[in-house]
Amino acid sequence: MRKQIIFGGVVRAIACLGLLAVVLATWGCGGGGNEYGISLYTRSDSCGAAETWALYLDGHKQDELKGTAIYGDPGIAVAVQNDARGIGFNNIGYAYQMDTGLQTKSLRVVPIDIDDNGRIDDWEDFYGTKQELTTAIANGLYPSPPARDLHFVTKHGFTGLTAEFIRWVLTDGQQYVGEAGYVTLSDAKIQEGLDKLGDEGNEDSLTGTIAISGAWALYPMTVKWAEEFGNLHPDVHFDIAAGGAGLGMTQALENQVDIGMVSREIYQSEIAAGAFWVSVTKDAVVPVMNAKNPLLEDILESGVGRQQFVDIWINETLTDWRDVTG
Repeated sequence: MRKQIIFGGVVRAIACLGLLAVVLATWGCGGGGNEYGISLYTRSDSCGAAETWALYLDGHKQDELKGTAIYGDPGIAVAVQNDARGIGFNNIGYAYQMDTGLQTKSLRVVPIDIDDNGRIDDWEDFYGTKQELTTAIANGLYPSPPARDLHFVTKHGFTGLTAEFIRWVLTDGQQYVGEAGYVTLSDAKIQEGLDKLGDEGNEDSLTGTIAISGAWALYPMTVKWAEEFGNLHPDVHFDIAAGGAGLGMTQALENQVDIGMVSREIYQSEIAAGAFWVSVTKDAVVPVMNAKNPLLEDILESGVGRQQFVDIWINETLTDWRDVTG
């Protein structure tokens, strides 16, 4: 079986991003010479993670987020890994290891003080493993946003082979969602997607190539689905590349790909341009910091409240880690 799943270019890009992050960390972003100064990172590419995180910060937009702009989820992770004072945000697939479910090496998820009482209570303490966090998302304990649905998008409507692939994703393909570290949608949401797809085609004679691009958040899940679907239908091939939700939406609306992966809400302007989408799974954006942060234990105990995040990323009035825990 041949599967054209594009890894090479993505891997090379991640390597370059890692080098860039090391250089930025060496320069000392954000905190000057203060060993407790916050080094702040955001995304340079138009993406669902940044838009969703900004929305959680009292309804702001991605372009209002301050910080050193880094490309892609892997880039943010590497930047924070190489900066002891760093803070950024990642989709959970990059904040946790795929194989073990533990937090990514040199990163720690910053616990959100949801009730803003200055400490992480037992009911707010669900970050140890990816499974703990996805369970909290499924149960509505982790706030939404930054929890959100993830979508497959095209222009006007899915047809033929692509529609049959998405129909499989919403049915048999859901068995792989938990395994990949994502959250299964409600039965009602899945049925809504199936209703939008319409009548079934002939799944016994599927052949062709499906081109997919877009959100880093949905990339690992889509690769898993493509592999399993390809095992069932060896004459179906996939070209899959990550590049951000904005790119996925643009290429879908310009008919450059069959599926755009989008990890944010669909804008009215995009709907007016013909955007047609089906929600396929759910995950969340999480704030991440370096595991060698000088105040790590204090931050894990106290957590960080929403207004504090606003003062870090939007107002830039919170610039010292000691003031986060003080």
